[in-house]
Amino acid sequence: MTSLVANGDTSLVSDDSPINGTRRSGRAKKVPLKYVIPAETTKPSEPSQPPIRQNRPKRKAAQIAEQNIVPEDIGPLHEELFSSMDYDERKNYHGWVELESEPAFFNAMLQEMGAKNLKVQELFGLDDMTLSELPQPVHGLIFLYEWTNADESSDARQDCPDNLWFGNQTTANACATVALINIVMNARNAGLGPELQKFKNLTMSLPPPHRGHALDNNDFIRGIHNSVARSRADLISEDLLLENKFEVAEKKRKLTAPKRKALPTSRKKAQRETSYHYIAYVPVEGQVWELDGFEAKPLSLGLYEDSWLSTASQAIQARMLRDDSEFMSYNLLAICQSPLTTISDSLAANLACAHALEGLFSGGLSWNVPSPWKTFPDDRLAKFNLRRDQITERELPATFTSKSSRPDFDLAAARKLAEELHADQEALEAQYVAELATVQEAVEMIRGRQRDYTPAVHQWVRLLAEKGELREFIQQIDRES
Repeated sequence: MTSLVANGDTSLVSDDSPINGTRRSGRAKKVPLKYVIPAETTKPSEPSQPPIRQNRPKRKAAQIAEQNIVPEDIGPLHEELFSSMDYDERKNYHGWVELESEPAFFNAMLQEMGAKNLKVQELFGLDDMTLSELPQPVHGLIFLYEWTNADESSDARQDCPDNLWFGNQTTANACATVALINIVMNARNAGLGPELQKFKNLTMSLPPPHRGHALDNNDFIRGIHNSVARSRADLISEDLLLENKFEVAEKKRKLTAPKRKALPTSRKKAQRETSYHYIAYVPVEGQVWELDGFEAKPLSLGLYEDSWLSTASQAIQARMLRDDSEFMSYNLLAICQSPLTTISDSLAANLACAHALEGLFSGGLSWNVPSPWKTFPDDRLAKFNLRRDQITERELPATFTSKSSRPDFDLAAARKLAEELHADQEALEAQYVAELATVQEAVEMIRGRQRDYTPAVHQWVRLLAEKGELREFIQQIDRES
């Protein structure tokens, strides 16, 4: 995980995990309030009186389990819990699992959503050199940070303009995807794919809270987000954690409600739980915006002329310096145009030059340079999402036309240029293959995460228990320990 020192220095500090042991957008673990209920006892002078049974309230889940689960049901429930889970079950799950700040996960999600022209790349610094090395254009930044009580007041934010797509976060654990969608919906000429384009068309006229609600209820996007869940137990654990958190919050509210007073906006935030949270930074028509799904409105960071990244990096560094701690852990991701598109376009321009060069000199007997269509037949072009007609109808680069139109551009110069074009073709193809392997690696990482070995382990342990071997193993471990 990227860790930056909150003192203005944008260099990377080695720290593989946040200070609280998680790099997720998860909730902060908070110890529930403890209650001491005095037990009722019988008086010594009345020994014949039976003890009074204490009638403590039971948890809702425990009450339902006691009323509806009988011993005969435990076996089938275990079998169902530990059985394999298919995609439809993830899709139909109406919650959102926690998502780690892992670039491969975001890249795989973009591929599944149909935004294949976008790429997520991790940033290890905010200096000009690091930012300049990103694939261009950069459509947005996702910043993961520890949410503290130093956030700015909501009074500084503006109403969402018509040209900006901004959606609120209306459910738990969705902030990573909310930040991602807030960037993707504002990306220009990104190629969203049919599902995302349909979602954008349906939500563009809605206010931010309704956009967030539409995102929460979108089975397509939620199913892809939840594809990181390995097993049914992961989904059940999410439900249980949210239920426990709700019950703790309710108990705290009931205990503190009579004593609470109205607080200004800046102090209300100070009482929120500390957790890791994702926010987005995007450029829209010459203006830089900070999009925080927890906020009702977006925040304008001002206009920019040359590069919007410098404006966004200043805001990110200011947010880092806002915290009082000497060291905090952060993570920064950039949403860029995929290099595959750029490489494919460069290859098309190269082949267009080679085709034009062949047309100028192929009539002579001394021209023995292979045709570009022999080197790149139609099936090979298809691997780069190119067609021959796209290349032949393409406008030639100005550098080629100026060089080939010079009076001294003879056969020898043409051969030398053809060799240069061929070398560039090989280099571009190697870059394309390497970038394609990176994309495939991200998809395979998600597929590997989806491989659930729980059913196999459960079956193996059950067979050991049936054969009487499991108890012996446990006793042996106890003796050795």
